[in-house]
Amino acid sequence: MKILIIGEDDRPHDLAEALETEGVDVVRPPKDSPPEAATDEVAQIARGLIAFEKLFADEAPDAVLLVSTSNLALAAVLVATKIRIPVAALGTWAQDQAGLSELNRRLIVQLADGTVADDPATITASLRDRAAV
Repeated sequence: MKILIIGEDDRPHDLAEALETEGVDVVRPPKDSPPEAATDEVAQIARGLIAFEKLFADEAPDAVLLVSTSNLALAAVLVATKIRIPVAALGTWAQDQAGLSELNRRLIVQLADGTVADDPATITASLRDRAAV
């Protein structure tokens, strides 16, 4: 199973290695595919939408795991949901967000197929079940 992780910032998320030990092929967006930083939030989301549409058309993952509520994560859930790629959002970030990120969090929770606990076995099982449908 190939899972695309979105929202790791500049370092791999702690779950990445644990998911790989569960037999998951963890992939990340190519360095040049996410949008460049922009001060305009809407432009950043728009560039993310275009980048994910191209990425998923070329090499669609079996599922997407969102580990943040960034604009990039919002763009990923919008595109993945539209083309029916299962999306899980990591539930542990729910308490850490404020402002626009809170709006992103609410939208992501509404669009994602579900939120998952910070446990590699649970994440893997949940996404495998959703990808099999």
